[in-house]
Amino acid sequence: MILIFLAIGGAVASPAARNESPQAKKAEEIMADTENYIYGVGYGADPEEAYSAALHDMVRKISQTVSGHTSSVASDIMGPDGKSVTTEQFNSVVESYTTPASLEGVEVLLIGEEPECRQFVYMPKKNIERMHARRRNNVADLARSGIRARDNGKVDDALRHLYRAYVLLQSLPAPSEVVETVDGESRVLENWIPEAMRDIVNKVSFGIASVTKDEEDPDNAGKTVELTVKYDGKPATTCTFKYGTNSGYSSLITARDGIALIELSPSVPVSPLKLYVEYLFKNENHANAELKPLLDTFRGAGLVNNTYLLNEGRKNLKADKKEAKMFEQQVAAATNEGITALGKDERSPYVGAMEHIVWCIINRKFDQIREDCTEEGWALFQKLMSYGKMKILGNATRDTYEFYPFRDEVVCRSIPMSFTFSKGKRQFTEDLTFTFNKEGKMTSLGFGLGSIARKDIFAKQGAAWTDDKKMVLVNFLENYRTAFALGLQDYIESIFDDDAVIIVGHVNRRLEKVKNADGFGFASKEDIRFTQKTKKEYMEQLRRCFASQEYINLRFSETDVERSGVGGETYSIQLKQDYVSQTYGDQGYLFLFVDFNDEEKPLIHVRTWQPERNPDLTPNLPPDHPRAGIFSPASF
Repeated sequence: MILIFLAIGGAVASPAARNESPQAKKAEEIMADTENYIYGVGYGADPEEAYSAALHDMVRKISQTVSGHTSSVASDIMGPDGKSVTTEQFNSVVESYTTPASLEGVEVLLIGEEPECRQFVYMPKKNIERMHARRRNNVADLARSGIRARDNGKVDDALRHLYRAYVLLQSLPAPSEVVETVDGESRVLENWIPEAMRDIVNKVSFGIASVTKDEEDPDNAGKTVELTVKYDGKPATTCTFKYGTNSGYSSLITARDGIALIELSPSVPVSPLKLYVEYLFKNENHANAELKPLLDTFRGAGLVNNTYLLNEGRKNLKADKKEAKMFEQQVAAATNEGITALGKDERSPYVGAMEHIVWCIINRKFDQIREDCTEEGWALFQKLMSYGKMKILGNATRDTYEFYPFRDEVVCRSIPMSFTFSKGKRQFTEDLTFTFNKEGKMTSLGFGLGSIARKDIFAKQGAAWTDDKKMVLVNFLENYRTAFALGLQDYIESIFDDDAVIIVGHVNRRLEKVKNADGFGFASKEDIRFTQKTKKEYMEQLRRCFASQEYINLRFSETDVERSGVGGETYSIQLKQDYVSQTYGDQGYLFLFVDFNDEEKPLIHVRTWQPERNPDLTPNLPPDHPRAGIFSPASF
């Protein structure tokens, strides 16, 4: 048996051992070349155990090179207990992120035989530099996404992206040297990101629009509170928050287009009512498998003061007339699509049905809604009833409904509603749309697209962009959201062409067992892999997903729709998509190439999803371009 004793900083071996072992000689040469290589040494009863120990030794050394700045940074990062994060804690955070699976180009030398194996692993330092360069690009992309979200009033998306950019930044060897152009100026991201997050949070405000006691138990009643949620004085497009209770925190609540609803139990203190704008989104850490270890370990609470005191100095919650007016204005604004609504006489056949549906939802007389629906419409409403506990926001009356012609039907939009989920501890605010046939029966319903995405489409100009064409596109995307929320598998299957190109992107990391001239070992591989699925495979994946989740919620932003130059009425749709469910979440870029030549039966020919921008897809576009690194028709 050949023996060689390797220390962390060098090697000690007899001349005979060095002469007898080419692997040991090569290991000594690599250890001497510290300028070009980094290495690790491991011991074990078998090669696999020794290899694992060697990899972790190398990871520790890489992490030490990253963590050299922590003495100056750690003291500025506060933990949830108000104490500074220690250097040791910070080092453990960095090490948790630099995992063996994240390394690429690892070479292995087996030294010794079982049962006392020694593995020597090494890799060129340029590989580490390449890994860090990719992380820097991801930091910049997250920061740019945060800026775009901020500018669109999407508070939750802005804070989520910026916080993840800040955490990822800390895994780089010199975060204080990472500079990006932000708002037209060069900024040191390590300083700018926390400042930007604090600025966003400081511009958020809440107001009480209405307070309603539980009529079934007025003496010991909880309260339903309608809130206005503003960013920089304007209705926040989206904002996620929670409130404090005697036992902790409420579920996360997502406001939409400046309005939200909360339901307080009698035990919740109301003076003051403490609200907390969310930016950690810990339940979505699994959305990014690569970043998850760092997010799980990083103590980000305290980075931003996200607490608001509402109703301070008052014993009882009290509505504000100004906030109530704004709330109702936002409810009405959701009905304004930028296209011509039906006149008073034209809408009369549908008002009564809509008024009755709203009354039934408010009073939870759901079975009575059946008389207002076609068979298909009633089936959809039954699906909606299983999508969480629903409640209408605002004072919906016949005067607030707006109806729009769409082909041979009429669409009423939008009825703001909240949906609460007990298992997933989450609440969403959605705009519901209802579609009626000429007989005034509800044929379909859907989850609204959101004000920003709708405006992006309705702002399109030119002869090809008729009101009807805009409605077709909005209706399609709303149906797409609704199908995922309600698990409408048959609909999803119908809109995909049988030969559709369906591509899912993910970061692929694997350890391959190899046997080479130097002996037994492993090779580590890493790349962004785009996997193409058949329609059958994709539908099977969706069925498993629908069966395992209490809820699914899709949110779209950065909407970019363009008419294709070929194939008649074909359109490319690029979206930033946030996918949230009870146990899983992800963020990425969705691309759809859709054929609308038969408007009754749109067909998706291409559907791609990628977790991050890939510069190789658009080498001629600058990195800050909205379409940079995203699939497009030119990719196929």
